[in-house]
Amino acid sequence: MKKILLCALALLPLAAHAGKITMSNPDERELQGGKLLCTYENSIYLFTLVTRSQSCPFSKTFDANDNEK
Repeated sequence: MKKILLCALALLPLAAHAGKITMSNPDERELQGGKLLCTYENSIYLFTLVTRSQSCPFSKTFDANDNEK
């Protein structure tokens, strides 16, 4: 079990540099024309998405280079 945990911890830095980040639990704001503004934010990243859906996707993967902060 310790070997599996050690391997997982060793791979974490590689995942951090992959250039993709998955964020969840967005704030939703209704825009004109029935669109929604979905805002995904944490202390490091800010991403926005405009959708015509009735609700924002709970989780979404973004390219870390597209960060708005």
